[in-house]
Amino acid sequence: MHQSQTSFSLAITIQPSPDSLRISSFTLEEESYLGDLSQPLYDAALIEMVLQGLDLIAFCAQRFNKQEVNFMLSPYEADHLTALKNLFHSISTHTTIHGKRQLLTLIIGDEFFETMESMTVQLHQRLWAHQKTDLVVRKYLQSADRTNAPVLSFLSLHKKDTTVRQVGNVIAFPKASQHKTAI
Repeated sequence: MHQSQTSFSLAITIQPSPDSLRISSFTLEEESYLGDLSQPLYDAALIEMVLQGLDLIAFCAQRFNKQEVNFMLSPYEADHLTALKNLFHSISTHTTIHGKRQLLTLIIGDEFFETMESMTVQLHQRLWAHQKTDLVVRKYLQSADRTNAPVLSFLSLHKKDTTVRQVGNVIAFPKASQHKTAI
């Protein structure tokens, strides 16, 4: 999966097994510039990518007629998922031939979909709340084409705003035109 607005990407390895669906990798690639630009927007983008990944996994589980999904991940890969621990039926740590792994078990059912919907609504509500104090979030939410607009375009807005603030009370007058016209 790739999120065009932020350039975040998510690679998931899905393997069917007899009793469940097995996820052997859940690798999230993120761009750190967004965290420097706007921490609330960075957090929202990260959570949204994880939720979309889980939604894709739930779709695959349903297609394979599996109610249970087992994530067997490195602690680094599991880090983004353990933040959403209320989604999982169980979380445990195991030592394998590949090193330390975390086993996260997800049960796909009505409760899972209700929790996902609730988390998505809460995510959007929190992002809207941050628009009062975060110029980048405000500009992003006010953009007519925010589903396709890269967040980097808001970086230029942010830079212009900080430049004006650094100058303080100095007013910059427009430069005179190079072309003179006679009246």
